[in-house]
Order: sequence, then structure tokens, then C-alpha cells
Amino acid sequence: MRVILADDHVMLREGLRPFIEKISPGIIVQEAGSFTEAFALIEADSALDLLILDIKMPGMNGFQGLTTVKTKFPKIRCVILSAVADREHVLEAMRLGADGFIPKHLSGSAMVSALQLVLSGERFIPSMLMDGASGVGSAAEKSGAGDLLGRLTPRERDILHLLREGLPNKVIAGRQRSHRQVPSGQHVP
Repeated sequence: MRVILADDHVMLREGLRPFIEKISPGIIVQEAGSFTEAFALIEADSALDLLILDIKMPGMNGFQGLTTVKTKFPKIRCVILSAVADREHVLEAMRLGADGFIPKHLSGSAMVSALQLVLSGERFIPSMLMDGASGVGSAAEKSGAGDLLGRLTPRERDILHLLREGLPNKVIAGRQRSHRQVPSGQHVP
């Protein structure tokens, strides 16, 4: 598995690397200090599983870097990493194709769970969007993004609630399996 961590702060990259390495055995983490460096790494070898992009770093120009990657390499899973995690930023990132949005204040273990969720094909949205959920629609309408929570599948909403409770990935996976309805005589893997 290959991950690119793109952030212009070396100390932050060095601090996050041990957590990212916990995602999967044998993971290869490459670092970039700008969007230009990250994009060059992708172009050199597009067999990338995950791109983690700081929203405020050289070359990003807001969400333009995200848009560029998703246009040229639509299969690459992209997660935005940001110190600014208000509803409008999160909704805009998701509307433009981000597979997740990780606030920099998130704990290391929660970040690992969020990245594992994204790598499993789901999306990660910070729990702050759940706080005062009745206001999400109005904030989304103002930004033109629509009601993001309303577009989540029931499974994605369940997982979001379990992540918000701080449950580890294995517990969440176990709860998801135990809640599946299985026709009689069949086995859940």
C-alpha cells in the first residue's frame, strides 16, 4: 500500500507518519512539502492508494489541487487535512471529490480509523457536521453543496455515528457484521 502525505510543515509530517504507518503492514509513506511535489510523485507512479493533502500549503490554491488530482487520477482516494474545519470547507471538499476531511485537531487513533475507513471505500466526515445536524442543510444550501449528510448511505451514517463515539475500527466492523440481515441458511463472512 502506498500513501503520500503532503503538508508544508515537516514537523507535522514527521508526527503523523507513525500513525499512518499503523494503517497497514508494509505501508509505504512518501512525503511532499507542496502540491507540486505531491503531484510529481503521483505522476511518477500513479499506483497510489491514498493522498493526504493539507489544504493550506504551497501550490494548493484552495481546493484547486484536489480538483486537479481528482480530474487526472479519479481512482486515487484523497483526504483533505486541515486546521480549518468549518462546515463550508468540509462540504466544499466533499462536493469536489474528497473521500474524507480530517481536522488537524483529530487524535492520532481517530485519524487511523478515518483513513482505514476511506481506504475501505467509504467516506469520512468529521463529527462536527453531526453537531446541530439540523443546521447542516441550511449551511449546505448557502454553500451550494446540498445536504451532504442526506446523501450518505444508511451504512455510512451508522459508521459515522460509531466513529463519533470513538470506537476502534475492529469494533465498528464487528457491529456492522452483526447488524446485517442474513437470509436463513446463509453465513456472514
